[in-house]
Amino acid sequence: MTDAPKRRFPFLLTVSVLGNLVLIGLLAGIFLKSPPRPPPGPGGMMGGPGAELSQDERGAVRQLLRDSLAEGRPQVEAARQAERNFVKILTAEPYDEAAARAALDELRAADRLARETVSNRMLDGMDELTAEQRGLVANMMATNLEKRSKRHERFEKFRERRDERRREQDDRP
Repeated sequence: MTDAPKRRFPFLLTVSVLGNLVLIGLLAGIFLKSPPRPPPGPGGMMGGPGAELSQDERGAVRQLLRDSLAEGRPQVEAARQAERNFVKILTAEPYDEAAARAALDELRAADRLARETVSNRMLDGMDELTAEQRGLVANMMATNLEKRSKRHERFEKFRERRDERRREQDDRP
């Protein structure tokens, strides 16, 4: 009878050690997998587009972007409304292809007008910025294009996998 407690203690100790090893492994995996951070730039900021600019210089860029978006806000809202209208027409019963095509044309035109309004206002104010500030705007736009490109690539992979699964399902007897 006295041997039973002695056997439990090593068993519980083993389970505890294994649990701690798993926890340490998970934490190590999290920290080792995270991407390295860029070194801090001037003023304690992280490195990146515009890190070399002063607060006032970055403020001028932000103000230009704010002004551009504010001027295009009515057109952006019109594009959002056209998008809501397009969704409404697509989900209506019975489906009307002519109305859907017209709504899509309206959405494209509203989106184009919104983009033109914002970009024209932004280009009008670019001559007030320094070359470094314009570089910051270019880096921001390139970053946005890169993000959209990655999103597009993920969506294309999703489509390919979906189509592949459909073909496999169609091939089944």
